[in-house]
Amino acid sequence: MRVYRRIKAANQIYNEGSVVTIGVFDGLHLGHQVLINRAIEKASELSLPSVVFSFEPTPNDYFAKNEKQLRLNSFRQKYNLIKAMGVNSFYVPPFDSKMEELDVNEFIDLHLLKNLNVKHLIVGDDFRFAKNKAGSIKELEESAKINHFSVESISTVEINSKRVSSTLIRKFLFDNQLEVANEYLGSNYSIEGKVITGQQLGRTIGVPTANVDIGKLNNPLRGVFCVKVIIENDEQTYFGVANIGYKPTVEGKTLNLEVHILNFDQDIYKSRIQVEFMRYLRGEKKFNGVDELKAQINLDVKEAEEYFKELVE
Repeated sequence: MRVYRRIKAANQIYNEGSVVTIGVFDGLHLGHQVLINRAIEKASELSLPSVVFSFEPTPNDYFAKNEKQLRLNSFRQKYNLIKAMGVNSFYVPPFDSKMEELDVNEFIDLHLLKNLNVKHLIVGDDFRFAKNKAGSIKELEESAKINHFSVESISTVEINSKRVSSTLIRKFLFDNQLEVANEYLGSNYSIEGKVITGQQLGRTIGVPTANVDIGKLNNPLRGVFCVKVIIENDEQTYFGVANIGYKPTVEGKTLNLEVHILNFDQDIYKSRIQVEFMRYLRGEKKFNGVDELKAQINLDVKEAEEYFKELVE
């Protein structure tokens, strides 16, 4: 999959045209999957390349300025998820001051016509775009008549009469409704990152952990979870217990993700791993010293072992 980050208006990517779907696509939930799969299907029908058009930084990142916004995926993970679906190109310019000021016609002309040479556009039925979100499907359809492309609107995906959205999934995760969030995502919620050096407290108390670099991702999850762990270049799947939070017992100040992989003694320092969250165990808590922390971790491990035993039986 080709990635296009910054493209001059004079540089048209596809001479023959393309099939495009647009969105922020945070989390790649069931609704996003419908849009992208339809774009891939339509592209095959028209013998054209499929393009996912998104933004990095996202509009929420931009308007929040220096305040970190809750996000389900890092850019790298979003890229990996979209690539795995079979998309041909990922067009992902930054949402910046120039993007903010584009009116409806400027947005369509620059991105859809000049850069992507769109022949068929697929959007959600609530899609809004351009300055002050003035653009809607109506404006897209009006432009399509003049500029010879077609527009397809996809109805909202609902579960239990609730619209599937990234905002709702973030709320489910924040409220520790992990299983519900996973249902709306269509898969286990996961975080990817490289294993880095931590404080190594876990090793000193007999529960070694992999400290995962989550970069600037401000994740909505907090607490202790049963997780599935996938390690790069390793075909085996592992299970474990993960803690994501600020480690209040040792006065932590930054958001951390630590994973204790069950029955595992390999050195995976600097390896990239994927952590899939499967069950919420408890919230983060400040303990009265390391001994109390160790006792609780041992209880967490025991509960996780019982959960995974039932899962595989």
